[in-house]
Amino acid sequence: MSLSLLATTPIISSKNPLHKTPNKRVPTTSLRVNNTITCEQKQNVVGPSPPSMDRRNVLLGLGGLYGATATISNQANAASGGPIQPPDLSKCHLATDSDAGEQVNCCPPYSTAEVHEFKLPEGRLRHRKPAHLLTPDEIEKYNAAVAKMKQLDPKDPWHFMQQATIHCTYCNGAFDQYQHDGKLLQVHGSWLFLPWHRMYLYFWERILGTLIDDPTFAIPYWNWDNPEAMTMPGFYTDKSAYPWIYNDNRNHDHYKALMDLGYNLGDPNPRPDQYPEVKLNNLRKVYNIYKETLGKPRLFMGAPITAGEEAKEGAGALENMHNLPHQWVGPVDKPYHDMGNFYTAARDTIFFGHHANIDRMWEIYSIMRGHKVEFDNKDWLESSFLFYDETRKVVKVKIKDVLNIEKLGYTYTSEVNAWRDIRKRYKKERLGRKRSAKEQVQLLPVSNFGTEPRPLDEPIRVLVPRPKTSRNKQEKEDDLEVLIIDDIEYEHGHHINFEVYISKPIEGLAGPDYGEHAGHFIRLPHFHTKKEHHSGRRPSLSWGSPTCWTILMPRHRTVW
Repeated sequence: MSLSLLATTPIISSKNPLHKTPNKRVPTTSLRVNNTITCEQKQNVVGPSPPSMDRRNVLLGLGGLYGATATISNQANAASGGPIQPPDLSKCHLATDSDAGEQVNCCPPYSTAEVHEFKLPEGRLRHRKPAHLLTPDEIEKYNAAVAKMKQLDPKDPWHFMQQATIHCTYCNGAFDQYQHDGKLLQVHGSWLFLPWHRMYLYFWERILGTLIDDPTFAIPYWNWDNPEAMTMPGFYTDKSAYPWIYNDNRNHDHYKALMDLGYNLGDPNPRPDQYPEVKLNNLRKVYNIYKETLGKPRLFMGAPITAGEEAKEGAGALENMHNLPHQWVGPVDKPYHDMGNFYTAARDTIFFGHHANIDRMWEIYSIMRGHKVEFDNKDWLESSFLFYDETRKVVKVKIKDVLNIEKLGYTYTSEVNAWRDIRKRYKKERLGRKRSAKEQVQLLPVSNFGTEPRPLDEPIRVLVPRPKTSRNKQEKEDDLEVLIIDDIEYEHGHHINFEVYISKPIEGLAGPDYGEHAGHFIRLPHFHTKKEHHSGRRPSLSWGSPTCWTILMPRHRTVW
């Protein structure tokens, strides 16, 4: 297997680039590579069968960050620190806006409260619909609900800005972990990401419904995984018709553009003649995040974190993909307010449409696994957080409380997921093209990575040994190979974005193209701990099933 690393600058040409990237300075990323591929047994998955998969040309779980020799299991092998507990409300401190390099106040408008146990709701299901399919009446109802929220007293915990600040509270370090001073409470980059955001959306939705006295009110979801919805839904960009939903702190050049899930900050928009290929690539990337993770939730959900542990960069495949729409919607200039900055992201209503889709994609993952619990581990199930609810009570919610969305009183309207059947079309249109004789002889020599870190400022292609180069069908079904890259160092005050591709080497040589897309590594500017500085991130990466050779590409828009 060969591992290849490519850089954001200088611009690197490709046989079929979709579009070029401006030549601009981008911070260099440095990596080490552990030339070991671990192979471990999968656990059985119950429930409906997933889409047909060919494990010979798949690489998934990109964005999960683990130690170089970590094993990945459904039990998650969490440390013995115990579940994450709600913070001490009286000990809120300044958080950090890393984009602007400032300390910010993200504390809730109360420092003490009587805490109540969360109770599941009663009543009719709320049906969340795709944003692009909302009727004018439904959009107007949404606009009116947000208007009421924005017109409340600014100190009211229900006020729009107070609700938006909750994201900063838990994502930018306003609280230390309970009884662990100096260890910030952080919900990004771990197995907390998906359940915490589900809780956040749940209460935001119910408060809006209460404000307009409609117990059936449901927020829309922006299903950018659908070819018909890969642009910003129109009502988000219509300032005159829906001023309460509108947010001006976005990339205006993207208001009517097709979103490319391979976007790098500053890329030009795809041209109309490129839309079919961009949509095809987008669908394949969505398909890939499910493809090899069904038996290994850690790759999809994120790495474990328990009480007293330092916050990590252990993002799962879905969280890693979720960063791209944040980057695409947000402005191109620092401090990237609103969507491109964790501190301010929830000030844009499109944040909630985007995260409703992320929540829906987790629900799809759960359905594909037959609703088998992702981590049968009390350190995950008993982790809990505080929210101000629709009855004006502070409630304690545990992860185990939010694993069944119908018990939470909402569901997602059914739609065809085009990505589920994309594999054959993708292979025919993208991988099945005929190559010229010149292309067929353009083979590049590759060697081992070595032991020293290397800057990701130019293409690097290297061989990586595998535990077993030839496996039968049963072995491929039973075992999941995991490629691990150690010590990625980058300046986290900047957007970082590169991609991974795989292809089979030809007698130790790399072929003329990059092969099949494996996934993203995307990071928004973000602080995780008090001790961090701009060169201090040194996580590890792991990907599932690297059955051929791999290319790591910072996002300079080189494609295939």
